Amino acid sequence: MPVFEILPLEAIGPARLGASRAAAREAMSVNGFPLERSYGRVDYFCEASIQLEYGPGDEVQFIGVSGNSQLNFTFRGVDVFSISATELFSLMAASDDSGSHEFDRNEYCFPNQILTLWDADEQYDRKGEEELEVWGQVGIGNDAYVAAIEAIEKKL
Repeated sequence: MPVFEILPLEAIGPARLGASRAAAREAMSVNGFPLERSYGRVDYFCEASIQLEYGPGDEVQFIGVSGNSQLNFTFRGVDVFSISATELFSLMAASDDSGSHEFDRNEYCFPNQILTLWDADEQYDRKGEEELEVWGQVGIGNDAYVAAIEAIEKKL
């Protein structure tokens, strides 16, 4: 089973921030995960457990992953969908070096790593029996992603 390491500000497995859409699709396909669906600026791979979002210049600005039985996603050697949401939050907070962080089960972004967590709930415990509260999605972004989110938040 493939293991894709989450490297903040860089990549998750073969998907790299800043890569062109064509290069990202090729990298995913070569690694056994061809494009399954595309909707606007978002491509989906591996039963939609890998989501690549592209900026206006068609370069990857966000990579989001969800639990899937076909592959594992790790952060600092830890399978992110096999530990509790609070444990993963603590592990990521310790590596962000941006001060203190308060757990929020809805969503969180560690600012120095542009590392995101979304929707902690038992329903995402696909490796267990839906008993462990795990994150629905773990993602990484780049500066363009942060700018896009900030622009959206200003409009709200």
